[in-house]
Amino acid sequence: MIGDLIRDRRLALGLTQHELAALLCQQDGNADGQPGRDGVKRWESGKVVPGRRWIASLAVVLDLPAGDLYAAAGDARVERRAFLAATGMAAISVTRRTELRDMLASVAGGDESWLSKSIGPYDFTAQWANLANRDQGTRRRLVRWLDDGSTSLLRGNSQSTLFKTQRPELIERAEQSMSRDCETRARCLRCFTRRAFRLSWPAARGYTAVSAPRTGIRALGALLNDRQDASNRWCAAVYLGEAVSGGSRPARTLLAAALRSEDSRENLRAIGLALNGEHPWS
Repeated sequence: MIGDLIRDRRLALGLTQHELAALLCQQDGNADGQPGRDGVKRWESGKVVPGRRWIASLAVVLDLPAGDLYAAAGDARVERRAFLAATGMAAISVTRRTELRDMLASVAGGDESWLSKSIGPYDFTAQWANLANRDQGTRRRLVRWLDDGSTSLLRGNSQSTLFKTQRPELIERAEQSMSRDCETRARCLRCFTRRAFRLSWPAARGYTAVSAPRTGIRALGALLNDRQDASNRWCAAVYLGEAVSGGSRPARTLLAAALRSEDSRENLRAIGLALNGEHPWS
């Protein structure tokens, strides 16, 4: 990748990112212009691929063959297009795609700041999960943040991401975390009810399925079989358990049927407890 090539050569020459940026500006004939340290940082992280103008200057300043830099830049652009197609980013608006790309680069680079500052949008966590499915380093970081994250937001976003992977061992770690971490559990249940029933945040916080109408039971039943997100199945089991405790026979029927199709050990435990009107964290 061209970012690795730039970083490795810069370090070999003993230059900081700021110093490289200054030399590039001098070579470009604009001492106060771009790219600046942030521009160099984005190139090296892979967030941005330098264009022909800067590749020519990089070849001179770093004493590298221009052909090697052009080839690396071309490879990076091809990989980015493939990544957009593989993760589904191409279907996201340009503005949100830029935000998501920055988030993905941060997660892949071990920067926890994006996941620590706010609840990740549902479609974004699905893309983080795609990255985790493909990248071992990302999986390791998400598990570490899940267990030892400095904030509940970091732990919760890691948890939500791991739930959407297609790896049973990661899903089980997320489920176990949900059972023991009351902060992330409360937020996950609140987000679930807000999405499932289009509730406001205050209404989602106070939701209970003890006396849920049939339409609510049917909605929970559909989510109890969501194969793309194990957290939806876990949350649906919890709320259907509340309905069972309120005397709902349809809820009991749905939970009993799910026992035959669920393949997650922790979700099976949640369903079994729900059939008795109990919580999996009790």
